[in-house]
Amino acid sequence: MKGPLFNQDSTEFFYTHSADQMSAEAVDGWVDSLAEAGVGTLFSNTNAMRANYASKVWETDWHGYDPNGPDDQPVLKYLPREDIPGTRRRLDSAKKLAEMGIDFHERAFARCRKLGIGCWVSVRMNDLHDCHLQDSPLLSTFYKEHPELRRVPYRYTGWPDRALDWSQKLVRDHYFAFIVEHLERWDLDGLELDWMRFGFHFGIGRELDGGEILTEWIGEVQKECSRAAKRLGHPVRLGVRVPSTPETARNLGLDGAAWAKAGLVDLVVPTPFWETCEFNMPIRAWQRLLQGSRCALAGGLEIRCQPYRGAPAIMMTPEFAAGAAMAVLRAGADFVYLFNYFADMHLGGQWTKEQYDTVLNAMQSIEALDRLPRRHAVTFRDIHAPGEPWDGALPATGTILAFRLQTGPRPTGRKVEALIEVGSAEAATPELRVNSVLCPEPHRNGATLTWSVPAEALADEMHVVEATATDGKPLTVLRVEFAIGPKAP
Repeated sequence: MKGPLFNQDSTEFFYTHSADQMSAEAVDGWVDSLAEAGVGTLFSNTNAMRANYASKVWETDWHGYDPNGPDDQPVLKYLPREDIPGTRRRLDSAKKLAEMGIDFHERAFARCRKLGIGCWVSVRMNDLHDCHLQDSPLLSTFYKEHPELRRVPYRYTGWPDRALDWSQKLVRDHYFAFIVEHLERWDLDGLELDWMRFGFHFGIGRELDGGEILTEWIGEVQKECSRAAKRLGHPVRLGVRVPSTPETARNLGLDGAAWAKAGLVDLVVPTPFWETCEFNMPIRAWQRLLQGSRCALAGGLEIRCQPYRGAPAIMMTPEFAAGAAMAVLRAGADFVYLFNYFADMHLGGQWTKEQYDTVLNAMQSIEALDRLPRRHAVTFRDIHAPGEPWDGALPATGTILAFRLQTGPRPTGRKVEALIEVGSAEAATPELRVNSVLCPEPHRNGATLTWSVPAEALADEMHVVEATATDGKPLTVLRVEFAIGPKAP
C-alpha cells in the first residue's frame, strides 16, 4: 500500500456526472484527478443497501427505477421534493453506465493499475441511509422484507436502532455472497469491511457475543481473500474500519486489535463515525495493540469539524485536514485514510484544486505535511457503545480549564497561535498558558480570543492549553484551536 488511502463513495461520481457524460473516458479522467492529488490507494465503495454496479447477487441502486417515469413513482415518492432531482441524476447516470457495458470499478481499477495506484474495494457492512423513509431508493428489498432482523426491534430512537443484527445468520449470508462476488469479479489488492457504516451491529448488551461471531465470520472472508490471491497471482489483503478507541471497538463487537493479533486482517483503520473529525485519536494505543502482528495501521479522517455535539459544524479546511493528518502520522500510523473527501461535492467551492492537490499529496509523509500551515482542534468522539459515558471535552466551564492537543513535530521558527471561544463577548479575558508558559495579551474579536504562543512554549507532539479565569467567575469555553503557520522554505 501507498498513502494516503482514499475511500470513495462511488455514487459521488454519478451525482457529479450526468447520464450524457457517462463513458469509459469519464471514469479514467476521474481516476486521473486522484492521481494528481497524490492518492496512493483507492478504496472504491460498492454499496449502501444496494450495489452501485450491475451485481448478480444484490439489487442495484437503480432497481425499480423508471428513468421515464414520474417523480411520484414508488422509489422516489417518499423522498423530500428537493432531493428528487439529485437522486434521479445519480440513478440515471449509474444505470446508463451499466447499460453501456462499463463496470465503474473495473474501469477505475484498470486506470489505477496504469497510474500505480493501489486498488481496494470497500464494503459498507450495515449502511442505514434513509432507513427512516418508507420506500427510499436506498433501501433494499432484503431490508424491507425482514423487519425481524433489526438490531433493536422494540423501539426507534434513531438510525442505529434499525441496523441489521449481525448475530442473525441470514444477515451474514446476505453480505458474504456479496463479498465473494467482489473477490471473483475484480483484480483487487485488497477488500475492506467497513464496520463504521454505521457502527452498530448487535443488540444492546449482546456486542461481546457478537464479536466472537464476527471473528469467525471474518476468518471465512479471509479464506476467500486467499483463494482470490491464488487465482490472481498476488496478495489480496483484508482491512477493517473500526471505532477510534480500542475499548469502544471491542464493546461494539468490532475488536480490530484482536483480529490483527489473530492474523485475520492486514489493515486496521480507527476512525470517527461522521459528526466530526477526531484530532486526538489514540493512535499510539492502537500501535501498541498491533505490535507483533503483520497489520498496517491507518488513521481515519472525516470531512466535518465540530467542537461538541450540537455546535455549529464546518467542512474541514485545508489547514484542519493537514493538522489532523499530521497528528495521525506523528502518533505512529502508517497511513492517513480519507473518508468522503469529495473534490467535487463536499470540497467544491471551499478548497481550490491547488489546495486539494497540495494537501493530499503532502499526506504521504510527515516531512511534506510539516511544510504546510496546519490547524488542530479540540473536537469529540462521536461513537460510543451503549452504556459508555460521554467524554467530550467541550463545552467546558470552570475557573481553570486545560485542553490537550496532538500537534505533530515541534513547530520551531513558525508563527503559532492558540485560539479559544468563550461563552459570551462580555466575558472577562482569561489568562492563557501553553505548556505552562504565559502567553501575551490576546487579540479579541467578540467571544473569540487569539494568543501568540511564545517560542519557549513549543513542544514536540503535544501542546496543553490552559485557560484561567481572571475575575474569579467560572469561565465557559466553547472552542479550542492551535494554529501553526507554514514552514519557511
